[in-house]
Amino acid sequence: MQPLQHTAASIAKVIDAKIEGPADIICSGVASLEQAQQGDLTFMVNAKYTKHWEASKATLGIVPIGATVPNHDSATRVLLWVQDADVAIARVLRMFQAEPDRPEIGAHESVSISPSASIGKEVRFGPFVIIEKDVVVGDGVCIHGNVRLGRGAKVGANTTLHAGVVIGHDCIIGAECLFHAGVVIGADGFGYCPSDDKTHLMKIPHIGNVLIGDHVELGANVCVDRAKFSATKIGSGTKLDNLVQVGHNVIIGQNCVISATTAIGGSVTIGSWVQIGGNVGIAPHVVIGDGVKLGAKSGVMHDIPAGESWLGVPAVPLKEGLRQWSAVRKLPELIAKLKKFDLK
Repeated sequence: MQPLQHTAASIAKVIDAKIEGPADIICSGVASLEQAQQGDLTFMVNAKYTKHWEASKATLGIVPIGATVPNHDSATRVLLWVQDADVAIARVLRMFQAEPDRPEIGAHESVSISPSASIGKEVRFGPFVIIEKDVVVGDGVCIHGNVRLGRGAKVGANTTLHAGVVIGHDCIIGAECLFHAGVVIGADGFGYCPSDDKTHLMKIPHIGNVLIGDHVELGANVCVDRAKFSATKIGSGTKLDNLVQVGHNVIIGQNCVISATTAIGGSVTIGSWVQIGGNVGIAPHVVIGDGVKLGAKSGVMHDIPAGESWLGVPAVPLKEGLRQWSAVRKLPELIAKLKKFDLK
C-alpha cells in the first residue's frame, strides 16, 4: 500500500498550527526525533527535545507555542506551532492511520446467531462468532473472530470487539467502545467462604452483571468480573491497559486511565479522572477520590481523598513517600558510620 502523504499546510489546518517554513513541503511519515528521516514529521513537547531539532533529520516538527527551537532553518524545514503538542500529534497520527483490519459487513458462514438475538444495521461478524439468546447488537458494531456474546448481553453502536473477546450473560457494553483481544467481561468474581464443617471452600454465587459506559477502551486480556449482586461498573471514557484485573462490584468513574497489570480488589470505588500507574494493587473496599494519581507498583490499603497523589508499599501521600525513599537511600551511609563505634 502506498504511504499517505500530506503537506505542511494540510497538516497545519488539521491541528490548528501556525507554520514557520515552506507550506508546500511534503510530509510522508511520522517518527521520533532520533529515528526521523527526510520527509518525516516529529514532535517536541519542551526544551529537552527542541535542543535536538537541529541534529534531527526530520523535515517537519510540531512544537508548543512559547518554546525555543535553536537554529531552525525556515528555508528548508517547517515548524508547526501549536497550543498542545501531545494533542496535535494524536490528530496527525490519525491522518496517517492505515485502513482498519476488520471483517466485511455481514456474517461469516461459520457464525452462530440465535434467532432471538437483535442485530443492528451494518454489523460485521468474523469467523466462529457465537451470539446467544436475546443478545442485542447495535448498529455498526464490528465483531472479530472467536468472540462470544452470552445470553442477554448488549453491545452499543459502533463498538469493536477484537478476537477472542467474551461478554458474559446479561452484561451491557456502551457505544463506541474498543475491546482488544482476549478481554473477558462478566466472569465470576473471586469469592469463597469456608463450609459449615470447615472441610472445603464454598463458592459464592455472583448473580450481578457488568455495566460499561461509552467510549471505553480495554487493552488485551483485561478481565472485569461480574458483581456478586447489582453491577460492576466502568464509566464512560475510561481506558484500561493490558492485563488489568477489575474485581466484583468495583465502580470506576469516567475518564480514568489505569496502566497494565493493575489489580483492583472487590467493591473498590474509584472516582473520575483518576490516573493509576502500572502494577498497582488496590485492596478490597477502598475508596479513591476524583483526580487521584497513584504511582507505579503502589499497594493501596486505605481510602485516598480526592486530588491527592500517593505512591509506595503501602501507599502513602507523595511527599511522605519521597521522604521515606530518601531516608532508605541514606541507610548504607548511616550503617557505615555506626560501624565505626564499638557499641558492645
